[in-house]
Amino acid sequence: MNLSYTWQSIKTRSYWEYALWTADSLKMFLAVLGAFWTFVEMASFFKLLQPDKFPSYVFLILVGISLIVVIITRRPLTKITYKVAGRDQVIIVKIGDLFNEKGQKVISTNTTFDTDIQSGIIAEGSLQGQFTKRYFSQNLPSLDNLITNSLVGINSINFQKIAGKDKKYPLGTTVRIDIGGETFYWLAMSNLSYDNTAGSTLADVLNAMDGLWDYIATKGENDPIVLPLVGTGRGRVKTHRKRVIARLAQSFTQASEHNLFSRKLIIVVHPSDAEEFGVNLFEVRDLLKHYLP
Repeated sequence: MNLSYTWQSIKTRSYWEYALWTADSLKMFLAVLGAFWTFVEMASFFKLLQPDKFPSYVFLILVGISLIVVIITRRPLTKITYKVAGRDQVIIVKIGDLFNEKGQKVISTNTTFDTDIQSGIIAEGSLQGQFTKRYFSQNLPSLDNLITNSLVGINSINFQKIAGKDKKYPLGTTVRIDIGGETFYWLAMSNLSYDNTAGSTLADVLNAMDGLWDYIATKGENDPIVLPLVGTGRGRVKTHRKRVIARLAQSFTQASEHNLFSRKLIIVVHPSDAEEFGVNLFEVRDLLKHYLP
């Protein structure tokens, strides 16, 4: 993990509460201190040391060293797991790469399902851009055909833009793409303006999530769902990422109250995103306890 991310985590109050002021930390501290003192006693028994001649501050030094050992072994989290109360369901939040996770993956897109990277409508570095480069770099028309066929029968409106597609679908419209032995869901969660600038609000994102959950419940699999921080990149949602994580998790648990369509949600935060925007998983865990049952 990047040292900058580690340092930013250590500076937060949540880190000190969860990493140090816990029963596990106390056990570790006492174990280390006890090990040091046992060594001193053994060395004294074999006449290698004379504890009665130690300066009075030696014990304080041992305490300090023990604390340092605890801090070193309680590094900032890169993954947290939250078990939903009352049901066999787990939410995992982790720092990582969505494409490296096992499960059915969500790719956020726009309500016109534009795919053109070359013209600049879709950013090459976006999650959608990365997906396209991985699976359709030499065959974009094939991707467009898959999307078009999947959208047959779904209501749309004409929406003229300076370039790109001109059919606009509701937020939450979901297209399933099975490729390379994996399942992906393209989720419409941001609107493009006339000049193809993407934009969305937290309310838009949550509205889109309702559509995604409904789709997976009726047409998806029961496998773990791998979800990025939808809306926080090119979608330009202004809400802090840690709160978006909590609201996404809340949306998932609420949607599955009466229909357990998946037992595991994995929310993935890219390492560069975590570092740049101060996503601290200790703080995220606090929020999950506040928002979830």
